[in-house]
Amino acid sequence: MGLNIVGLIDNTYLKPYGSVREIEALIEDTARYGAYSITINPVFLRYAREYMARKGYRFRVVAVVDFPFGAGTTEVRVEAIRRYSRYADEFDVVAPIGLVKSGLWDEVESDINAVVEAAHREGKIVKIIVEDAYTTREEKLELYRIVMQSGADFIKTSTGFEERDYAEKIGNKTGAQIENVRLMAELSRRYNPRIGIKVAGGIRTYQQALELLRASEREPDPMQFRIGTSHMMSIIESMRGS
Repeated sequence: MGLNIVGLIDNTYLKPYGSVREIEALIEDTARYGAYSITINPVFLRYAREYMARKGYRFRVVAVVDFPFGAGTTEVRVEAIRRYSRYADEFDVVAPIGLVKSGLWDEVESDINAVVEAAHREGKIVKIIVEDAYTTREEKLELYRIVMQSGADFIKTSTGFEERDYAEKIGNKTGAQIENVRLMAELSRRYNPRIGIKVAGGIRTYQQALELLRASEREPDPMQFRIGTSHMMSIIESMRGS
Protein backbone atom coordinates (compact mmCIF):
# COMPACT_ATOMS: atom_id res chain seq x y z
CA MET A 1 0.00 0.00 0.00
CA GLY A 2 1.25 3.51 -0.82
CA LEU A 3 0.52 6.77 0.92
CA ASN A 4 -2.46 6.58 3.27
CA ILE A 5 -4.61 9.45 2.08
CA VAL A 6 -7.75 8.65 4.09
CA GLY A 7 -6.68 11.17 6.73
CA LEU A 8 -6.94 13.89 4.05
CA ILE A 9 -10.55 13.07 3.17
CA ASP A 10 -13.56 15.26 3.96
CA ASN A 11 -16.09 12.42 3.84
CA THR A 12 -19.11 13.94 2.14
CA TYR A 13 -22.86 13.46 1.89
CA LEU A 14 -24.75 16.36 0.30
CA LYS A 15 -27.56 14.81 -1.73
CA PRO A 16 -30.79 16.73 -1.15
CA TYR A 17 -32.83 13.57 -0.52
CA GLY A 18 -30.51 12.19 2.18
CA SER A 19 -31.90 11.52 5.65
CA VAL A 20 -30.43 11.16 9.12
CA ARG A 21 -29.76 7.51 8.27
CA GLU A 22 -27.26 8.54 5.61
CA ILE A 23 -25.67 11.01 8.02
CA GLU A 24 -25.29 8.31 10.67
CA ALA A 25 -23.68 5.97 8.11
CA LEU A 26 -21.34 8.78 7.02
CA ILE A 27 -20.30 9.40 10.63
CA GLU A 28 -19.71 5.70 11.31
CA ASP A 29 -17.61 5.25 8.16
CA THR A 30 -15.58 8.35 9.04
CA ALA A 31 -14.91 7.01 12.53
CA ARG A 32 -14.09 3.52 11.29
CA TYR A 33 -11.67 4.48 8.53
CA GLY A 34 -10.14 7.66 9.98
CA ALA A 35 -11.22 10.34 7.51
CA TYR A 36 -10.43 13.90 8.56
CA SER A 37 -14.02 15.17 8.69
CA ILE A 38 -17.59 14.89 7.52
CA THR A 39 -19.05 17.45 5.11
CA ILE A 40 -22.82 17.83 5.35
CA ASN A 41 -25.74 20.12 4.64
CA PRO A 42 -26.52 22.56 7.46
CA VAL A 43 -29.93 21.02 8.17
CA PHE A 44 -28.09 18.07 9.77
CA LEU A 45 -25.44 19.98 11.75
CA ARG A 46 -27.07 19.76 15.15
CA TYR A 47 -28.14 16.15 14.66
CA ALA A 48 -24.61 15.15 13.60
CA ARG A 49 -23.03 16.90 16.59
CA GLU A 50 -25.40 15.26 19.05
CA TYR A 51 -24.92 11.82 17.46
CA MET A 52 -21.12 12.22 17.53
CA ALA A 53 -21.22 13.32 21.17
CA ARG A 54 -23.20 10.23 22.13
CA LYS A 55 -20.66 8.03 20.34
CA GLY A 56 -17.61 9.92 21.60
CA TYR A 57 -16.40 10.80 18.08
CA ARG A 58 -14.18 13.86 17.82
CA PHE A 59 -13.41 14.41 14.13
CA ARG A 60 -14.29 17.70 12.47
CA VAL A 61 -17.62 18.79 11.00
CA VAL A 62 -17.74 20.83 7.79
CA ALA A 63 -20.88 22.69 6.71
CA VAL A 64 -21.54 23.85 3.16
CA VAL A 65 -22.85 27.40 2.79
CA ASP A 66 -24.99 28.80 -0.05
CA PHE A 67 -24.59 25.42 -1.71
CA PRO A 68 -24.51 24.50 -4.54
CA PHE A 69 -25.27 27.73 -6.43
CA GLY A 70 -23.47 30.54 -4.63
CA ALA A 71 -26.52 32.65 -5.36
CA GLY A 72 -27.29 34.27 -1.99
CA THR A 73 -26.55 37.81 -0.91
CA THR A 74 -23.41 38.55 1.07
CA GLU A 75 -25.47 39.43 4.14
CA VAL A 76 -27.25 36.07 4.11
CA ARG A 77 -23.98 34.17 3.60
CA VAL A 78 -22.29 35.99 6.48
CA GLU A 79 -25.26 35.45 8.78
CA ALA A 80 -25.36 31.74 7.89
CA ILE A 81 -21.71 31.38 8.89
CA ARG A 82 -22.41 33.11 12.20
CA ARG A 83 -25.37 30.86 12.99
CA TYR A 84 -23.83 27.58 11.83
CA SER A 85 -20.66 28.25 13.81
CA ARG A 86 -22.35 26.81 16.85
CA TYR A 87 -22.01 23.33 15.35
CA ALA A 88 -19.51 23.51 12.44
CA ASP A 89 -15.72 23.60 12.60
CA GLU A 90 -15.23 24.54 8.96
CA PHE A 91 -17.19 26.05 6.09
CA ASP A 92 -17.15 25.28 2.38
CA VAL A 93 -18.70 28.35 0.74
CA VAL A 94 -19.56 28.58 -2.95
CA ALA A 95 -18.12 31.66 -4.67
CA PRO A 96 -20.76 34.10 -6.00
CA ILE A 97 -20.81 32.50 -9.44
CA GLY A 98 -23.40 34.84 -10.98
CA LEU A 99 -21.25 37.85 -10.08
CA VAL A 100 -18.18 36.11 -11.52
CA LYS A 101 -20.00 35.43 -14.80
CA SER A 102 -21.15 39.06 -14.86
CA GLY A 103 -17.57 40.31 -14.51
CA LEU A 104 -18.51 42.25 -11.37
CA TRP A 105 -15.10 41.70 -9.82
CA ASP A 106 -15.32 44.39 -7.14
CA GLU A 107 -18.53 42.78 -5.87
CA VAL A 108 -16.97 39.30 -6.04
CA GLU A 109 -14.00 40.50 -4.02
CA SER A 110 -16.16 42.30 -1.47
CA ASP A 111 -18.34 39.22 -0.98
CA ILE A 112 -15.49 36.73 -0.60
CA ASN A 113 -13.58 39.02 1.75
CA ALA A 114 -16.69 39.39 3.93
CA VAL A 115 -17.33 35.62 3.99
CA VAL A 116 -13.72 34.85 4.94
CA GLU A 117 -13.70 37.53 7.61
CA ALA A 118 -16.96 36.18 9.09
CA ALA A 119 -15.57 32.65 9.33
CA HIS A 120 -12.29 33.77 10.85
CA ARG A 121 -14.12 35.96 13.34
CA GLU A 122 -15.78 32.75 14.56
CA GLY A 123 -12.41 30.96 14.65
CA LYS A 124 -13.36 28.65 11.77
CA ILE A 125 -11.55 27.30 8.71
CA VAL A 126 -13.09 28.52 5.45
CA LYS A 127 -12.80 27.05 1.95
CA ILE A 128 -14.06 28.92 -1.10
CA ILE A 129 -15.50 26.72 -3.87
CA VAL A 130 -14.60 28.25 -7.23
CA GLU A 131 -16.74 25.84 -9.32
CA ASP A 132 -14.19 25.40 -12.09
CA ALA A 133 -16.60 23.83 -14.57
CA TYR A 134 -18.45 27.14 -14.93
CA THR A 135 -15.54 29.53 -15.50
CA THR A 136 -13.27 30.40 -18.42
CA ARG A 137 -9.51 30.52 -17.94
CA GLU A 138 -9.64 34.34 -17.77
CA GLU A 139 -12.31 34.15 -15.07
CA LYS A 140 -10.26 31.57 -13.16
CA LEU A 141 -7.20 33.82 -13.17
CA GLU A 142 -9.16 36.62 -11.52
CA LEU A 143 -11.29 34.48 -9.19
CA TYR A 144 -8.32 32.44 -7.91
CA ARG A 145 -6.44 35.68 -7.22
CA ILE A 146 -9.35 37.10 -5.24
CA VAL A 147 -9.75 33.91 -3.18
CA MET A 148 -6.02 33.69 -2.48
CA GLN A 149 -5.72 37.34 -1.47
CA SER A 150 -8.84 37.11 0.74
CA GLY A 151 -6.96 35.03 3.30
CA ALA A 152 -9.25 32.01 2.80
CA ASP A 153 -7.73 28.85 4.27
CA PHE A 154 -8.46 26.77 1.16
CA ILE A 155 -9.47 27.12 -2.45
CA LYS A 156 -11.74 24.26 -3.56
CA THR A 157 -12.33 23.04 -7.11
CA SER A 158 -15.99 22.05 -7.31
CA THR A 159 -19.33 21.42 -5.64
CA GLY A 160 -19.82 18.11 -7.45
CA PHE A 161 -23.23 19.41 -8.57
CA GLU A 162 -22.19 21.12 -11.82
CA GLU A 163 -24.31 20.96 -14.97
CA ARG A 164 -22.35 19.02 -17.56
CA ASP A 165 -24.14 20.65 -20.53
CA TYR A 166 -23.09 24.17 -19.55
CA ALA A 167 -19.56 23.07 -18.67
CA GLU A 168 -19.10 21.41 -22.06
CA LYS A 169 -20.53 24.44 -23.86
CA ILE A 170 -17.63 26.54 -22.57
CA GLY A 171 -15.07 23.78 -23.08
CA ASN A 172 -14.86 22.47 -19.51
CA LYS A 173 -15.21 19.16 -17.73
CA THR A 174 -16.96 18.80 -14.39
CA GLY A 175 -15.23 17.87 -11.15
CA ALA A 176 -11.61 18.13 -10.03
CA GLN A 177 -9.29 18.54 -13.03
CA ILE A 178 -5.50 18.30 -12.93
CA GLU A 179 -4.94 21.42 -15.06
CA ASN A 180 -7.04 23.59 -12.73
CA VAL A 181 -5.22 22.32 -9.65
CA ARG A 182 -1.89 23.06 -11.37
CA LEU A 183 -3.11 26.60 -12.08
CA MET A 184 -4.07 27.00 -8.41
CA ALA A 185 -0.60 25.87 -7.36
CA GLU A 186 1.05 28.22 -9.85
CA LEU A 187 -0.98 31.28 -8.87
CA SER A 188 -0.61 30.55 -5.15
CA ARG A 189 3.15 31.02 -5.46
CA ARG A 190 2.43 34.63 -6.36
CA TYR A 191 -0.63 35.44 -4.27
CA ASN A 192 -0.71 33.17 -1.21
CA PRO A 193 1.79 30.29 -0.84
CA ARG A 194 0.10 29.15 2.37
CA ILE A 195 -3.39 28.59 0.98
CA GLY A 196 -4.60 25.00 1.08
CA ILE A 197 -6.10 23.25 -1.93
CA LYS A 198 -9.19 21.06 -1.68
CA VAL A 199 -10.01 18.83 -4.64
CA ALA A 200 -13.60 17.65 -5.02
CA GLY A 201 -15.87 16.31 -7.71
CA GLY A 202 -15.71 12.85 -9.25
CA ILE A 203 -12.79 11.51 -7.20
CA ARG A 204 -13.23 7.76 -6.92
CA THR A 205 -9.75 6.19 -7.01
CA TYR A 206 -6.51 6.31 -5.07
CA GLN A 207 -4.59 7.06 -8.27
CA GLN A 208 -6.79 10.07 -9.04
CA ALA A 209 -6.26 11.41 -5.53
CA LEU A 210 -2.48 10.94 -5.78
CA GLU A 211 -2.30 12.73 -9.13
CA LEU A 212 -4.29 15.67 -7.76
CA LEU A 213 -2.06 15.81 -4.67
CA ARG A 214 1.04 15.98 -6.89
CA ALA A 215 -0.54 18.70 -9.04
CA SER A 216 -1.34 20.75 -5.93
CA GLU A 217 2.33 20.95 -4.90
CA ARG A 218 1.12 20.50 -1.31
CA GLU A 219 2.27 18.15 1.41
CA PRO A 220 -0.10 15.28 2.38
CA ASP A 221 -1.21 17.30 5.40
CA PRO A 222 -4.91 18.08 6.03
CA MET A 223 -4.07 21.74 6.64
CA GLN A 224 -2.54 21.92 3.14
CA PHE A 225 -4.53 19.48 1.04
CA ARG A 226 -7.99 17.90 1.27
CA ILE A 227 -10.01 15.50 -0.80
CA GLY A 228 -13.76 16.03 -0.81
CA THR A 229 -15.50 12.85 -1.83
CA SER A 230 -18.70 10.87 -1.42
CA HIS A 231 -16.81 7.81 -2.69
CA MET A 232 -14.41 7.19 0.19
CA MET A 233 -14.97 3.43 0.13
CA SER A 234 -14.04 3.11 -3.55
CA ILE A 235 -10.86 5.12 -2.88
CA ILE A 236 -10.01 2.78 0.00
CA GLU A 237 -10.66 -0.27 -2.17
CA SER A 238 -8.41 1.05 -4.94
CA MET A 239 -5.75 1.95 -2.34
CA ARG A 240 -5.71 -1.64 -1.12
CA GLY A 241 -5.14 -2.83 -4.64
CA SER A 242 -2.25 -0.47 -5.32
